[in-house]
Amino acid sequence: MEKKAAGKNPAFQFALKKVFIIIVHLLSLALFVAGVSLIYCNENFKKGIRWMNTESFEDSPAFSDLFESTTKSLFDYVRYRDVFETKGKLDTSKEMFNFDISPGTEQSYTLDDVMEYAAERGYYLDNNYRVVANPGARTGTAAGTNESYAVNWRAYNSTSEMKEPGDAYMTLDALTVETLTCLGKYYSAEKKLNTGNTNFYYNIIYDSTSYANLPSLKADAAKRYGRYVICTSDSVLPENNLPSTPTSLLKMIVSNNPDKNSNGSYSAFIALDTAYPKQDEFYIGSIHYARQRNTYFLGLVLMISGLLIMLISLILLLRMSGHAYRKSKEIRLLRSDRFGPEANVLICALMIIVCLFLSDQIGKRLLHILIPQTFWAFSTRMLSYVIIYLCVLTASFSVIREAKAGILWKNSSLKHLVRDITEFLHDISYSRRLSFRYGLYLLGNVLLVSLATCIILRGRTLTSRFAAIAVIVLFCLFNIFIFRKRYRSEEEIDKISEAIKSIAEGNTDYQLDLSEFSGKEADMAHSINNIGKGLQAALNEQVKSERMKAELITNVSHDIKTPLTSIINYVDLIKREHPEDPKIREYLDVLDQKSQHLKTLTEDLVEASKASTGNIALDAADIDFVELVEQTNGEFEERYKSSGLELLADLPKKAVLIRADGQHLWRVLENLYSNACKYAARQSRVYVNMREKDGSVTFTIKNVSARELNISPDELTERFVRGDVSRTTEGSGLGLSIAKSLTELQGGVFGISIDGDLFKADVTFPVISSGS
Repeated sequence: MEKKAAGKNPAFQFALKKVFIIIVHLLSLALFVAGVSLIYCNENFKKGIRWMNTESFEDSPAFSDLFESTTKSLFDYVRYRDVFETKGKLDTSKEMFNFDISPGTEQSYTLDDVMEYAAERGYYLDNNYRVVANPGARTGTAAGTNESYAVNWRAYNSTSEMKEPGDAYMTLDALTVETLTCLGKYYSAEKKLNTGNTNFYYNIIYDSTSYANLPSLKADAAKRYGRYVICTSDSVLPENNLPSTPTSLLKMIVSNNPDKNSNGSYSAFIALDTAYPKQDEFYIGSIHYARQRNTYFLGLVLMISGLLIMLISLILLLRMSGHAYRKSKEIRLLRSDRFGPEANVLICALMIIVCLFLSDQIGKRLLHILIPQTFWAFSTRMLSYVIIYLCVLTASFSVIREAKAGILWKNSSLKHLVRDITEFLHDISYSRRLSFRYGLYLLGNVLLVSLATCIILRGRTLTSRFAAIAVIVLFCLFNIFIFRKRYRSEEEIDKISEAIKSIAEGNTDYQLDLSEFSGKEADMAHSINNIGKGLQAALNEQVKSERMKAELITNVSHDIKTPLTSIINYVDLIKREHPEDPKIREYLDVLDQKSQHLKTLTEDLVEASKASTGNIALDAADIDFVELVEQTNGEFEERYKSSGLELLADLPKKAVLIRADGQHLWRVLENLYSNACKYAARQSRVYVNMREKDGSVTFTIKNVSARELNISPDELTERFVRGDVSRTTEGSGLGLSIAKSLTELQGGVFGISIDGDLFKADVTFPVISSGS
């Protein structure tokens, strides 16, 4: 039952799957390491992957080296055949060298003598025809074995030159070893070239001597084989189809010519059957080359497949890390995960140091037992890389679990450091904070550049190159991080500037999202939001106050209007009774005048209140502005004459159409004309003109004030403000304010300017069209 429960337990199945993927990842790592090792240890490693398709064995350096060594063996045979042979057979009675035992007494050693002395002294040829010394057998007491003798001649080295007097003196041991060495070269060349088991054919012809394992080999026959070399005394360079021209061949042919007294003519024909019907060194070399190619291809397959499986299994492990079962949202942490990422990095570094130490003490020695000495350095480095990878991988999973649980930054010691630095920077001025940050930025760059430079200059190994690349990458990431932080700070400043501009334009509802800011910029954003709220509250209070004023004016005006109407009516009734007393009639005239003035003032108050609050219904239509001004001139012409004013108009001869409410526009003109009539100096002129420019038309009225204009133009458009400071005229002080409000409600622009006592008012509207 327990086994069935365990089998159905999703957490248990998930754990088994995780273990399986870990095993797959380790096996794929082994495949990857094996593939890299097969490629690196291949003799053709430095050629790259292209050599597998573009190069054959006959084009390879291995073939060239083998061909050259075989050619040297051939001329070793040419040099030593006549030294050791007589009529095609080894002749041990042939003299090898001659030396002086004493003045006037010479002694010669035959090959038999040399072999006998070599056996006595412990010298012999091994299976590879190399001279081997056996010190334990050196017990002979032959005369002069440790003495040097003047050598008269050596049969195997007749062309040697004596550079110093000491070169003519040699011991018997040295002469014996030299003779055996030459004999070994002769045996080796004889076995390699003349036993019939060779694909290398030659025919060397001098004047009276020839050397050949295929006497019929000539130029045409040589060219029918796969590779050939033809040298004659008539040509400067050899004719061949080898990968590289054998320039040393001519020297070997000439130096080994046995006919010293001849004219030096020769012919050399060398050919190699690249079909390799015989199993000689070339056949073995081609097989080895093919195996190297296959091994290289196998290494590529193992490396690529291992890398792909590693990546896939690593992705799966990263997704599964920290989860108890599939689709589990809960993250399970180990005890070590709660120490913080910095502690995990330190633990990882300690693990790497300990494992590398054990690898150096134990693993390296085990590798030396299993792997050839040629690859000891590579295998040691590869073992170190694998150890580093596994340690870093283990620490990485801890970081991944912390990130999934959302405690990576929370548990980080760096967080506390950043918080302390942030609090420190928050409390200092912006200029000092900028200086501090720039100093840290420069220090970080100097340290990283210095570290990378030291690693590059002092290290030549693969590890140092990786370290230099890592530091350079860290340098780039550091600068990208600083740039991102600075860029974000500038973005926050731009948002703050935009908010200030928007609030300055009247958008007091503009609010910044405080979550997008940090540091002092967050405090600035919070203050700007408070400023916007304060301005909005003040504006709301002002609007409320204006509304209350408008309502007060409307209500008071309405309350005044009722008794005022009664007063006006009763005054009119009394006048109809025609009182005879002149005093009473005078009083009635004053009452009538003042009541009418009060009525006008009340109506102006209501109209000014409506105009300022926009509580007026507009009926816009296309209006000929010129025609309306001319009508207004006609209306006020008599009134101006009675007031001693002369009206001078300069208007366009064509119609100028604007979009406006005719009734309210008439009210604007009426107020301006009335204002001039009230306040213009008597016996002066009032100028009216109209100008069209850039799609707009401007109406202007100008007059000279009867009294000093010691007031600003802006104040004149305020309500209850009059140019007559003494307030002895009949004006209410509302005409210009009403005119300005009505103009702006209709989409026009109202302006006033004062130059000394010259008063000028402008009314501008967009032109719809102008006709002739």
